[in-house]
Amino acid sequence: MNLQNWKTQLRKGLLELCVLNYLQRRKYHGYELVQYLKRIDVLQMREGTIYPILARLQEDGLVTHSVRPSENGPPRKYFQATRAGRATARAMNRHWKDVQAAVCLVTSPLQETRDGR
Repeated sequence: MNLQNWKTQLRKGLLELCVLNYLQRRKYHGYELVQYLKRIDVLQMREGTIYPILARLQEDGLVTHSVRPSENGPPRKYFQATRAGRATARAMNRHWKDVQAAVCLVTSPLQETRDGR
């Protein structure tokens, strides 16, 4: 098993979850969103990663965008979750909590001692 590949795949799924969670709060332009996501060290976020995710979420009808003028250059695209995107984020959050709980049970040292293994 390639541990690095496993970590990469896990981060990809978590990035989509994080992006939808941010975008259901308010509108963000891509660079601003990248800056927030870069603060989550374990995600190892790079600028080039966010735009394909945003495009895929938009294609799926989970995200929409509007264009606004910028004081510092060309107009910016601001992204926001759609109604379907907010519903999907809620469903993803519920599933994530279930996954976390299940994985914690399996990886807990207490579980190992109770089973005698």
